[in-house]
Amino acid sequence: MARIAALAGARRALVLAAALAAAACAHPAEPPAPAPPHASEAGAEVYRRADAARVKLLEHEIDRLNADVRAAEETLVAVESGLRGSQTRTEAVSMLAEARIEVDRAAKRAPWRADAAAEAREKLEEADRQLAQNHIGSAIFFISRASRMAKSLLAEADQVRKAPEARFVKADRVNLRSAPDTDSDVLAVLRADLPVFAEGDEGDWVLVRTVRGDVGWVHANLLRPR
Repeated sequence: MARIAALAGARRALVLAAALAAAACAHPAEPPAPAPPHASEAGAEVYRRADAARVKLLEHEIDRLNADVRAAEETLVAVESGLRGSQTRTEAVSMLAEARIEVDRAAKRAPWRADAAAEAREKLEEADRQLAQNHIGSAIFFISRASRMAKSLLAEADQVRKAPEARFVKADRVNLRSAPDTDSDVLAVLRADLPVFAEGDEGDWVLVRTVRGDVGWVHANLLRPR
């Protein structure tokens, strides 16, 4: 019975990972809006950088999901063959503890990605449940997923830390606008503490680019330095 339960869990993990990877490939991120017709060459370059940032982000996400699929396949093979793999329960417990530390560090360094950190913690809770049932391979699969998510957040935090032009949103809900005035269209609503990269200014407005590639204008009073 235990092996049947482990096999069912491993198959569910494989189906989930494969579905996520397929969805990422089939539904790529929407392309950023093109530079406005009146944009200067410097402004158009901002949009090109934003486009490149989106492509890189999508490629990184697809790589992470493909790694999840490979890990799920390895777990399934191990369970079907009656093997536990090379890791022992003690090693899995140690990996779980280290992953918790890594996720906590990522959550602290990238507080603007609280949703992703919460998802990583859910994976660790599932790993805990798998360990309680002595499903070592399945537990390691979820630990590895959480660890990859944490590494992605830490890489994003490092990108922000190394950017001298990085600023942070001050208010709880800040409008990202298509032009430097309050009558222009709202492109997105930015959350407090979200990092943005200042690309230029016009009067009291700052042209910014987000980590995910959105470009628009924010009033300078709504931004703070690091």
